[in-house]
Amino acid sequence: MFVFVIKSVRKKENISLYKLSKSTELSYSYLSELENNKVFNPSLKTMYKIATALEVKVDDLFYSELDIEDLKEEMYNKIDVYGINSKEALEVSQIIDLLINVKMKKRD
Repeated sequence: MFVFVIKSVRKKENISLYKLSKSTELSYSYLSELENNKVFNPSLKTMYKIATALEVKVDDLFYSELDIEDLKEEMYNKIDVYGINSKEALEVSQIIDLLINVKMKKRD
């Protein structure tokens, strides 16, 4: 199962959701659902369109449950550098939470 980080990549690249929608020819609402992890089954073609528009590799757009330990380490490093209540630590923590919740839903 995957958790998409398209929104953070898009914001890092300073591209609006509207512009991403136009450049990928994907609907604004679909991209919004994908960014907010409400849709979990995009095609490889869709992911390639998004990656191309954002000028990143496809695998930069998501994490899998196999990445949880690496993400925990990254979160601890961000806590050490920025503090426990920092935006940077919170972002990584939210990704971990999403991965865990998706993994739990998959078992149900």
